[in-house]
Amino acid sequence: MERDEAGLRKALDTLDGLQDAYKRVQMQDKGKKFNTELVEAIELGFLLDCAEATIHGALARQESRGAHYRTDYQKRDDENWLKHTLAYKGTKTHDVRLDYKPVELIDDPIFKPKERKY
Repeated sequence: MERDEAGLRKALDTLDGLQDAYKRVQMQDKGKKFNTELVEAIELGFLLDCAEATIHGALARQESRGAHYRTDYQKRDDENWLKHTLAYKGTKTHDVRLDYKPVELIDDPIFKPKERKY
């Protein structure tokens, strides 16, 4: 999937609606054992959290790399972006703090970091 800032911002707006709807989720199964409906509801909340972290990380990363292809930043930028993105969720809507961890390269890697050609 191709990304750009406008599409990512639209995804964030869509996510707002999904997160609001999730706050009002109701379940029919009130059982305490093997309640798959409860498990699915909890998993949905986790998926919404993951989507939020993914969108914020994608907005911050102003380059294209592998599956993270942006039409507004088409080049790979190892000088600024050869690092892992870490996301931490706050207590408010879209309160996501991003941090970064450098990629640790071994002396003679089998796969050296380079731009992929398709």
